[in-house]
Amino acid sequence: MKVLIFISVFALFSLSIAKEILTEDKLKDFLTEDNPNIYSILGKKYIYKGKIKYFEGNFDTKLKASYEDKDYPLSKGKYYDFFLEKPIFYGFDVKAGYRYAKGVQEYNNIKTSNKGEALLGLSLPVINLLSQTDFRRLNFFKATNLYKNVDFETKDKLRKFYFKVLKTYYKTVFYKKILGLEEQLLEKAEKRYKFVQRKIEEGLLPQIYLVEANQHIINRKQRILKAKNKYENSLNELITLLNISKTEFERKYKLPEKLKLPDLDLSFDEAVKIAKENRPDLSTYKYQIKILNMEEKYYKLLNYPNINMDIYMTKDFKYDYGFKFVLNADYYVERRKYLGKMVEIRKGKALVKSEYKSKLLEIKVNIKNLFNTLHTLKQNIQNAKNEVSLVQQLEDAERKKFRLGRSDLFYLNQREIYTLKTLKKYFYYKLDYIVNYKKLLIELGIF
Repeated sequence: MKVLIFISVFALFSLSIAKEILTEDKLKDFLTEDNPNIYSILGKKYIYKGKIKYFEGNFDTKLKASYEDKDYPLSKGKYYDFFLEKPIFYGFDVKAGYRYAKGVQEYNNIKTSNKGEALLGLSLPVINLLSQTDFRRLNFFKATNLYKNVDFETKDKLRKFYFKVLKTYYKTVFYKKILGLEEQLLEKAEKRYKFVQRKIEEGLLPQIYLVEANQHIINRKQRILKAKNKYENSLNELITLLNISKTEFERKYKLPEKLKLPDLDLSFDEAVKIAKENRPDLSTYKYQIKILNMEEKYYKLLNYPNINMDIYMTKDFKYDYGFKFVLNADYYVERRKYLGKMVEIRKGKALVKSEYKSKLLEIKVNIKNLFNTLHTLKQNIQNAKNEVSLVQQLEDAERKKFRLGRSDLFYLNQREIYTLKTLKKYFYYKLDYIVNYKKLLIELGIF
């Protein structure tokens, strides 16, 4: 029997030793793409990365081919061609291929020898070449910078999610600590029950004392159930955020026993400087401005005539070289598109700059408030620590008085409850300090 007990105790001890303490640093190991909470944040970024590839496709080489064979009562004709078209830069396109045309064509007057002809063509948008921009490049530039913008938006969401994880983690550690205190309170009541029982048997206390001592035990069991419920709920929230089952968590990990207070060793001005450099949401405004600048450059072309030149050179395989030059131009006289777009872009820039300044002010206020909160909490932690020492002395004194018969169970119970209440307040201040300290780091973009 003793061997079995020894083996059981050894197995439980080994199991507890094998468990890894779930530290704050370890939390990041769970924040991978396998975690659906994380992928739901990253997913939008991958969508925008795909859009870059899509708009890059506007520069792909295009293979075109057509075939017509017409046999009308009064006209006959045959036409076929195949071409390669390649966009180069700023709307400049190159076209090369072969075509064959015989008889009367329905939509053109092209005619070739029976051997057909080779064709090389250039499409030159004059204004686009001079301004070094075109609609394809605008879309590609917007897609690239929208991706960068979304990438920083994603980092900002990860920043907020990580704080949610940290807050839940430390809250769970706190509730575990409180559960331990409630269990200690029950142990005191159970020891006192045995003490009272012994004194009643010795005839030193009336039987009613045992009823009151039992009532204290029942009350404290209820308190444990309530504390355990809070701990279990918080733990469930934590493992959901980490995407780990409760069974696996309890098999592999255990929470730390203590709430360690970090030191705040930077000034307000240093904190603001760090936030400006690290906050991902502040970087999003930079890419919004870049997109608006590129749009402004492109849409300024609406203020000028749209001039397009097409130059074609042919080589008939039976005859000789040919040449074709085309010039097209158009212009919006009232220029309302241009004027309206410029107002839209100018106001858009003003709005982005205003939002940036507003966000910066919000960050500064948040940092200032967190500094004030941490300063206040540090004082309260020290005050609560001193108070804990005092109430523990009063509780010990009350317990001695009870053992000497100069106090009763009611007053001793009140002392123990008040000691626990003070301890909970002390640990809550520590929790609040740690959470606000982590919130400050997250506010600075450090995560």
